[in-house]
Amino acid sequence: MAAVSPKVNDINGLKLVNSGDLFKDQLIVMLEHFHMFEDFSEHELSSLANFLHAYQAEKGTVLFREGERNQNMCLLIEGRLEVYKEVEQGQHKKLAEIRPGKSIGEMSVIDGLPNSATVITGDPSVLILLTRQDLSHIAHAHPQVGIKLLWHISNLLSQRLRHTSGRLIDRL
Repeated sequence: MAAVSPKVNDINGLKLVNSGDLFKDQLIVMLEHFHMFEDFSEHELSSLANFLHAYQAEKGTVLFREGERNQNMCLLIEGRLEVYKEVEQGQHKKLAEIRPGKSIGEMSVIDGLPNSATVITGDPSVLILLTRQDLSHIAHAHPQVGIKLLWHISNLLSQRLRHTSGRLIDRL
């Protein structure tokens, strides 16, 4: 089955790495490096790969801008991402760095609400993009894979909330 979302060569400064059936195997290998997919079968990863695309981004590319809606989740393959939060008008504080094997944007891909932070590539990067629309298509075309993916994203969000709550308690 071909991917549902358009394979655009340039999305907000992202350059499509490659596409087609030959690249699909490479995309599956990329997914295998993520903890989130460690219990996915080869068939399930192949089903997912039909809906995902890999992109390159130059250093300084804005992937998410706080307050805007893009409804994408990024899985970082190579490079480094920097996460910033606006603390005062025009002032931003660096909250975190995302390293390969990690993801960002899970909340927006689930709830469709505006981004809670700005994410910029700190180095030239390669990432896999999952859009909210792709997630919906996965759930309809492959319900078991969609449920499994949603379960893993929910688990990741729960872990991050617990971690953040623990840090908040430590500051009180």
